[in-house]
Amino acid sequence: MKILFIDNDSIQNDIRIALMEQAAHHDIHLIHDAEEAIAFYTAESPDIVLIDFAISHGLDMLYKILEINPLQHIITISDKVDCCEYLGCDYCIENHKIKRILKKQGIHDLLYLIENFDAMPCEHAYKLPLPSVEDDTVEDRLPES
Repeated sequence: MKILFIDNDSIQNDIRIALMEQAAHHDIHLIHDAEEAIAFYTAESPDIVLIDFAISHGLDMLYKILEINPLQHIITISDKVDCCEYLGCDYCIENHKIKRILKKQGIHDLLYLIENFDAMPCEHAYKLPLPSVEDDTVEDRLPES
């Protein structure tokens, strides 16, 4: 399976990628540059995108990928809840194929989610309150660029 992983270059990510390639033989491409990531995404059409939206351009990258393909399989891998706070779980469930996993969860949890993406619910759905203003639009909830 071809996977685009958008995150910072780190020892933790190097270990995570090595384990994923070794255990499941996935073709994983770690890219931290926004332009390079979009170029790779457009040219290679990865099966799944892993993205840490807490990095400096992560949330922008998430929205750019969703703009290109709203049904792209995406796993957000972060310990922050920013994405859910902006859009709410209902929005992602109804309009996108986004799941979430915390960075502190083990590699086996991540591999299981990758292998069973369509069958797995987002385990973080509905754990945050819905946005408080019901009359606003999704665009009103998005962060300023």
